[in-house]
Amino acid sequence: MLTKLPDYQIPEIPLQPSILDAFLRADEALARLDERAKLSPLQAAWSNRLLYRNACAAMHTLNCVVYLDDLVLFDGHAFSGAMYPDLSAALGILKLWQGGLHEDAAMLLRSPMPGELPRPLASQIAADPEVKRDVPDYFWDRDWDEQGRLQRWHRVMQEAAQRPPLLAAAITWDAWHMLAPEQQGTWRSTLLAAIVLRARGKTLNLLLPIDIGQRLSRGRWDLRHDYVQRMTVFFEMVTCAVQAASKELIGLTSANERMRLRIKDASKNSRLPALADLMLAKPIVSIPLASRELRISKQALRVMIPRLGSAPREITERARYRCWTVA
Repeated sequence: MLTKLPDYQIPEIPLQPSILDAFLRADEALARLDERAKLSPLQAAWSNRLLYRNACAAMHTLNCVVYLDDLVLFDGHAFSGAMYPDLSAALGILKLWQGGLHEDAAMLLRSPMPGELPRPLASQIAADPEVKRDVPDYFWDRDWDEQGRLQRWHRVMQEAAQRPPLLAAAITWDAWHMLAPEQQGTWRSTLLAAIVLRARGKTLNLLLPIDIGQRLSRGRWDLRHDYVQRMTVFFEMVTCAVQAASKELIGLTSANERMRLRIKDASKNSRLPALADLMLAKPIVSIPLASRELRISKQALRVMIPRLGSAPREITERARYRCWTVA
């Protein structure tokens, strides 16, 4: 016998100061951030850089620790440490978020419903071998009816399309938790909410790293909480994500200006500008990673990095394993 499917009704937001203040604060912060992203020449590097931190934050919500340097080097095929399953799962999450980031925003807006998932990601709501973790069979409910739950979630999405973008994203996040189309896939809720924000035009110039906001905020989704509490938690997560993203952009802008001053007189054939761009696009850069990405010898890189000035900061202080970061 199939497990009885849960239901989800979208209530109206009550006129309570707590939730209205949280909504307005998050909505205004999103608008400001998207405008800054639109005007920034570092938009692409900054957006991509955030997703590495977001993937590690997503694993943290699953009570797993994945180190940022491990993920960056593993993604850049420069990882030389011992492989562990959580690292592979983090890479899968990173690739899904990068797929949402690099999707054409115009195509997202041409979806049949304003809040519907983009086609390339909609097919990945089913089991994803790169991300699904190894879970013993006895943890799975064979009568879960994932297809039925997913259909109900899609109906909620269609109803949410009539709401403002931020509220639609919050409903998407909440309904994914409540209906649980995947038994082990609650982590997708933040990705789906971020996609809705972008598809609805609220964050056209970035994919909001909501998992970072979730890690920084004090609230968590909890079935025991009422609708107002759950929505307030989401709005606070969004506000924290915006603050973290803004801080990252400010730091990157400063680092970029300092590095450009150091390389303004470089020759046309110099690889220093490419190295500076790599420093901006990756949260951590090692000699093997830069050598592979830029096709430059390791010996040349050891000479080039100091030429970028004080912006690249070494964070390992170990002769055999040297990594730098900016911002």
